[in-house]
Order: sequence, then C-alpha cells, then structure tokens
Amino acid sequence: MDKSILLPLVQNAALLLALVFLYDAIPKKHQRQYFLLWRLGIGFLIGGICITIMSSPLIYQPGIIFDTRSVLLCVSGLFFGGLPTFIAVTLTSLYRIGIGGSGMWIGVGVIISSGLIGMMWRQYRKAYLADLSVKEIFSFAYLVHIVMLLWFFMLPLDVALPLLMTISLPVLTIYPIATWLLCRLLSRRFESERDEQIRLQDDFLFRSQFNVGNIGIAITDVDQKWIKVNPRLCQMLKYSEGELLHMTWKQLTHPEDIEADIVKFELMLAGKLDNYEMDKRFIAKDDSVVYAHMTVACKRANNNVLLVIAGYLDVTAQTLADREVLASREQLELVLSSSDLGVWDWDIRLDRIERNARSADMLGCDIDMLNADSRQWMDAIVAEDRPKVLHSLEAHLRGETAQHRMEYRLNTLNRGVRWILDTGKVVSRDANNNALRMCGTYTDITEAKLIEESLKLSALVYENSSEAMSVLDENGLIITVNAAFTDITGYSESEVRGQHIRVLYCDLNSHDFYTSMNAEIREKGRWQGEMWQRRKGKEEYVIWLTINTIKDKAGKPYRRVALFSDITDKKQNEHLIWKQANYDTLTGLPNRRMLLEYLGAEIRNSDRNRNHFALLFLDLDYFKEVNDTLGHAMGDILLIETANRLKDCVRDTDVVARLGGDEFTVVLSAMADHKGIERVAEMILRRIAEPYLLGEETAYISASIGITLYPDDSTSIEGLLKHADQAMYAAKDQGRNRFNYFTPSMQEYAKYRMRLIQDLRQAVLNKEFQLHFQPIVALETGAITKAEALIRWDHAERGFVSPAEFIPVAEDTGLIVDIGNWVFEQAARQSAAWRKELGVEIQISVNKSPIQFRDEGALLHHWLELLQELDMTGAGVCVEITEGLLLDASMGVTEKLLAYRDAGVQVSLDDFGTGYSSLAYLKKFDIDYLKIDQSFTRNVDTDTNDQILCEAIIVMAHKLGMKVIAEGVETEAQRQVLLAAGCDFGQGYLFSKPLIASDFAEKYLKASAKLISPVA
Repeated sequence: MDKSILLPLVQNAALLLALVFLYDAIPKKHQRQYFLLWRLGIGFLIGGICITIMSSPLIYQPGIIFDTRSVLLCVSGLFFGGLPTFIAVTLTSLYRIGIGGSGMWIGVGVIISSGLIGMMWRQYRKAYLADLSVKEIFSFAYLVHIVMLLWFFMLPLDVALPLLMTISLPVLTIYPIATWLLCRLLSRRFESERDEQIRLQDDFLFRSQFNVGNIGIAITDVDQKWIKVNPRLCQMLKYSEGELLHMTWKQLTHPEDIEADIVKFELMLAGKLDNYEMDKRFIAKDDSVVYAHMTVACKRANNNVLLVIAGYLDVTAQTLADREVLASREQLELVLSSSDLGVWDWDIRLDRIERNARSADMLGCDIDMLNADSRQWMDAIVAEDRPKVLHSLEAHLRGETAQHRMEYRLNTLNRGVRWILDTGKVVSRDANNNALRMCGTYTDITEAKLIEESLKLSALVYENSSEAMSVLDENGLIITVNAAFTDITGYSESEVRGQHIRVLYCDLNSHDFYTSMNAEIREKGRWQGEMWQRRKGKEEYVIWLTINTIKDKAGKPYRRVALFSDITDKKQNEHLIWKQANYDTLTGLPNRRMLLEYLGAEIRNSDRNRNHFALLFLDLDYFKEVNDTLGHAMGDILLIETANRLKDCVRDTDVVARLGGDEFTVVLSAMADHKGIERVAEMILRRIAEPYLLGEETAYISASIGITLYPDDSTSIEGLLKHADQAMYAAKDQGRNRFNYFTPSMQEYAKYRMRLIQDLRQAVLNKEFQLHFQPIVALETGAITKAEALIRWDHAERGFVSPAEFIPVAEDTGLIVDIGNWVFEQAARQSAAWRKELGVEIQISVNKSPIQFRDEGALLHHWLELLQELDMTGAGVCVEITEGLLLDASMGVTEKLLAYRDAGVQVSLDDFGTGYSSLAYLKKFDIDYLKIDQSFTRNVDTDTNDQILCEAIIVMAHKLGMKVIAEGVETEAQRQVLLAAGCDFGQGYLFSKPLIASDFAEKYLKASAKLISPVA
C-alpha cells in the first residue's frame, strides 16, 4: 500500500469524524417542534461538512481528487433520509463542478450514487437503524465504494487502470472503517432516544401499578391513540389489547361525551391543565354502555406533552343501581304522599282505635267523632260482610294468619256505599304472645285498581332495592325497613321497628353534625350527604344518606323516608389513592406533592393574616454510611424513627414532610420571632443526635438544617425550597450538626458555583489543565529522585483558579474521576519520557481523592495497564492518599492498595497527623511514605511541641518500615531540625515552587548530579 496515498486519506477521514463529532454535540431537544427547519439545517450542515473535507483532498493528478465525501453522503442518506441528503448532494455537486478538472463528472456521479444508495438502504432498514450490525455496516460501505471505484472506468483505460490499482486498496480499507465509525456515532443517538422513550413508558407503568388493581389504565399519545392498555381496561371494554391498540379512545367514547372530553384534553395539551377528572361513557365491543370515572394526567418535557395516562374506574353497576334506587325512591315518595289511605292503630288492651283523617273522610264523619266511638266504623260495615271481617281479625290475633286482610262494603254516613280494603297487622305482642297493638289501613278500592297496581310496584321496589330504605314517623321512630336495610345494618325489621333512628348513630359524627342535620330536616324537610353509621355488630361504616319528609294535609311532618347505601369501600379506595399520592409510604409523612400544596395554603394564610412562617430543610449527616454498613432495612427503620422524632419536636399545627431519601422539611407556621425557630431547630438537632437502636446495632447520626423565612427570603414556593436547600448545604460546609439561615450571599455563591461547574466541565472536555512539578528533596544528600505532580488551571476569563477552589467542586460533581485519570496518565507518561530522554529515574507522586476510589470503576485496571505499557514500576509513580480513606471499608480500599502493591506502585499517606492517625490502619495497609502535614512543620523550629510530634512521627514511621516526607519546608532552620530528627525527605518553597515540566527538567534533571541549593 502506498503510504503517500494512505496518509492523506486517513487525515481526510479523521477530519470527517471530527466534523461529525461537532454535529453530535448539537442538542436535538427541539427537533420535533421545528422538524422541517431542523431537516433543512441538517442538509446544509452535511453539505458544509462535505465542502470542508473536499477542501483538503488527496490529489491523484490534476482534476482527479479523492476525499471522504462519499462516506458522509451515504451515511446521510441512511440516517437522515431524502430532504437533508438531497440538499447536501446538491451543494456538494455544485462545489465539485466549481473545482472542475477531468474527473469532475465522475466526482458528481460518485456524490449522487453515494447519497442514493444510502437513501435506498434506509427505505428497507429505517426501523433498525439503532441496531445495525458491524457486518451490515461494512457490507453497506463496500457497496457504496465499489460503485464509487466503478465510476472511474469513465476515464480512458490507460488512466483508469493505474488509478484503480493505486487507489482501490486504500479506499476499500479506510473508507469502510470511517463509514462504520460514523454509523456508530449516529446509531448511538438513535439508541439513546429509543431507550429514553422506553424508560418513560416503563416509569409510567411501574408508578401506576399497571397490571394490578381494579382500575383500567391506558397510556396514549397526543393523537389519542392507545400505546399501552392494562388487562382491566380490556375486560371493561371487551376488546383484546391488540384491538384497542389499533383504535383511539375517541372511537369508543359515547357520542354525547366526546365534546366534553376533547375540550379538557386540548386544555391539558395546551398546558392549561395538568390533569382532569370526569365521568364518561364508553361503547363496549358488544355495544353495551360502560360508565367510567376517568382520571387523566400527562407527562411533559420542555412544556410539551409526551404521554397521557388515564385511569378508568368502572362505575356501571353503581350508576345503574343509583338510577333504579332514584326511580324507586321517587315512586315510594309518590305513593306515601298521595296514596289516599286511611290508617288505624288499635290498642288492644284498652280497646281503643285511633284512625286518621282519611278514615273519617271515607266514613263521611268528623275525625274526633270517629275516634270518640271506636264501634262506629264496625257498625257501618254492611251486615253481610261483617262476620267475615270479625273472623279475619280473630284469626290474625290468634296468630293463625300473618295479616288481617279483607275487602268489604262500608255504609257511609252520606248514604253512599264504598268498597274498602281493610288490612292490618299485629305490631307488638307480650311475653305470652298476646297481641298488644295492631295497625292497619283502609283503602277506598272503589276506584283503586290503579292505586293497587302502584302499591304492588312500590312494595316490590321497596323490598328488592339494593339501597336501604326505612320509613320513620315524625319523631324519628322506625316504622318499617326493607331487606337491603337489614343486609347493610345487620338489624332485622323486628329489631328496629319502633326504635329511634339514633340506634344507628355513630360517635364518629360529632354532636354538631347531628344538630345541623336535624335542623336542616326540620327547616327544609330534606337532607342529603355522607355520614358514619354503626352496624349491629358495632362495626362503623360510611353511607350516602338521603332523607325526605312526607307531610300530612295540614303540612306537618307525617313520615320521613330515609334511603342510604354503603360507600365504605368506595371511600376507602378514594382515601387509599389520595394517601398514596400525597404521603410517603415508609414514614407516613406528607410527601413532596402534599408539601407543595401545604406551602401554597400557608403562603395564602400568611398573606391574609400578615404573619411569617419558617421552612426548615433537613439532611441527615452520615446516613449513607449507616445504609451501606447495616443495610437498607436498618436504614428504613432509622428513617421511620427520625420521622417520629421530628414530629415530637414540633406543634400539631406544624408540618413535617419527607422529600425523599434522607431529606426532610419542617414548616413552622405563624412564627413571631427567630427565638422560637431556633429553639425548634436546636431541639431537632439534639433529638436526631440521640443514638438509634437498629436491631443489635447502635447508630449515631446528626442533621444539617437550612432555614428560610416567608416572606423575608422569598415569596414563592420554589424560592423557599431553593433557599432552604442552599442554607442546609452551608450548614454542612460549616461542619454539620448545626442549622444555618439563608442569606443572599448563598444565592450569589450558588450562581458562582454553577458557573464554575460549567467552566470546569468545559475544561475537562478541552483538557485546559496543566501539571506543575515540585521537587521532593532527600534532606541528607540533597538529591532529587521524587516530585509531586500538582494540577493547575489557567482559565481564559477567570485567570488562575486555585485547586483549593475547583477540586472540591470536582469532587462534588464527580468530575474528579476524569481529572484524576488525566493527571495520572500525564504524570506517568512524563516520568517515562524523562527516563527515556534524559536517562533519569524520577518518581512522580499523584494525589488520589477518596471520590476516585469510590467512583473510578475500571480506571484502576486501566492505570495498571498503562504502567505496564510504559514499563514503569514504583520507581516511576507514587499514589498519595489521605488518612480518612483507610477507614472507609465500603470502597474496597484494601483490594485496591494490594493491586497497587502487586503492580509495584508505591503509596504515600498525605497530610498525616490531621485526621484519624490510627496506628492499627498503618499496620494493616502497605504504606511506603508518610507525609507530615505542613501545619506541624511550619513552626517546627520554634515550637517545641511541634518538634516533639514530628520526631515521634518519624520514629514511628521508621519502626513500621516507612519513609517520611515533610511538607511546607520554607526555611533552612526547619530543614535542619527535620534532618536532625531523621526525616528522609523535604518538600516546600525552600527548595522550589512548583514548575512546569520543561523548567523542572532544565533545573533539576539535566543537572542531576548537582545538589539542590536553597531558594530565598
């Protein structure tokens, strides 16, 4: 293969990939919203990239050039389709014509055929672009570029054949590889978009308990098409899942309900509603009507609705039953108010009969006269019928018949004869079964056939209705009940007849409730609503009760009809759904949603009453350590206990909520001054710091609290939460186990930190850092065989940014892993380069953050592979760690340090004496060097205590087989004291400030035989 041809083609392919990387960085979140504009832009972008790469082609001979435009155009056709590719092909062809030369039309043909093959391949493989195999991509690439080479047969054979013999192998080697890399870059985007869509759907399915429960659930898109339905919805509508997925919900909605649903649906899509509820009807597969209570919500991104989820509760049976009960109730009310019955009540012991006014009207006499002479009615019965009436009464009184019932003729006092239906029944008996009281009715059946039929229907409805019914007298005594009453209450008719309705009263209803209800019944004659009731077995349940009053002719209450149904299950389901949506399942505290609602109400209340309230944001310190060491079950117990402690610290009017994880909030309402707030905060800190008994273990944690005030700090919910969170982090930064008020400077710092994070991410991507090297000097000889690599960041706008400022931010954001990896690679390669170029072995120390140990993943293996590649051992690189890292068993420190030892990498313990300084851990781990913190060396020549501590550390380290490095050596006096104490190495400005690699090599390595002279 001709290297003179291969190198330009490789450079051209690399330029292509670099330009496509720039395209890959373009965000696509507005692609759907501006679809046509986006496709036009992509076309022009691809055309621009083609023109760019054509600007640096391989020129085989004047007029005949080679570049990677065929790669880009075929991939454009495959991934972006017709419009963008057409634009790119057009621009590229025009540019090639502008270049001219003998191969101009061949170049144009290559451009067109490349784009065309890509579009044709896309026609059949569009749905699988995210999953194209390596084999398919290479097949596609070879087809495109074989066609490209065939175009050159348009040249004369004496030109074409040498050209193809020279160029074919490089083209068929480099271009398919470039095509494969480019396809992988683009298919990665397709994969991420597909995975995101799947994640969104799965998230909805899991959070909504999709396949369980008695509620139909459907996920639809904005075009009203069902994307996913659960089995319950299929059962409700009697369609299979596959059938429903080929239909829209509009097709199955009852025509009369479509408009109302569409109006609310469009309002939700427009962002004016987040969710809505309504009752609607569906037409099932068998043309039956399904009544459903529907709850609809949506998932948004960038103010656009992505998915819509709806829950459907089948209320068909309840709706139909309610309609039947309503019809029955209306019929019963009609019967009882307009039946035109005469009523009699016979006190058998006193032989006194009370009859109503209607009875007197039937007889044609005054009611008082009728009741004054109980024999008057019996004497008016036609003589031929009287024996049958007396026989029926006697048989019933003896218990031989269940009811006295007789039709007879009555001689009225106005000389007329009317047919009367006389019915009666003993309503009470004594212990010997002797009848005590009998009640009955008179019905004028002369014209009563229609009334009789109505009574039969009313009785049928009354006895068979699923809604409990009872008839009360004007004093609230139960006269009669139906079977549903017995089923619901557990009382038989005989047990409650004559009893006051308060036998069903429940203490869960307050005295004021009954007072208000009775007052409304007396005033309006009716009442409707929910109330608690008690069954015979003392079980309490919720009913929906309707009471209506039947008045007599004088307009006075005569009977009251009570109808009710048991709605306990419905209320429990509603309460469960509400509680799951608004309360944390672990602690029982209000969740974020409930907290936001409460904060909104509290803001309105504070504005109305012109008072203040405080929002406390709590984060548990060291909770992760408890969770990791004792397990999530113990962590859950700790969270529950924390919730109970927090509730004990506040008033009943205050609210404690859990936002998630180990984050809690407390809302202290109507706080007059800071003293009350601080008293509560201090109480919370004390209670949280008390020990937690978790099984056989005892755990200790603390809390960091941020406090913000309304309306002093913010007048919005979002602002209060943000400010409280910032104040909480300030409390953590100040040492934890404390509270901190929000200040405006925190907001400024948060903005500064956010900008710093953005700049730091850019610096990581652009590798804006550089390493400086500070020598580590052998105190006895002055020789330099070690140096510490120190990272520096010279920002284009900020200037020099101190590591003390950006390293903590890098640790918080996880960027320290990438930064640390870069530092290690640079240090290792620099050490190897100095060894190769200058023949000098110099060991470079690299600081490793605890965050790197936790999140480095496979980087340890990568580091060790790099050292093997560079043929380096412990003489080349030393890893510096901190003392606290040795105590964290969860990071696998032991295994990683052993891996370093096996690879020959030495380990230095940095800042010794400022942390835990546990001798047990020094013995346990393989540590090669101890670095005495500069806080000890700073005054070692003037402070006797520091001198003693340094000597003790040096002696201890030597006994354990370690060497000692003293940091911060700045004076000759300090050097002499440390040297006298036996310290092995020194590091500090006495010897040198950190230098760039070239200056370090020039000053120390090229003259390695010379001893270090102190720097003033």
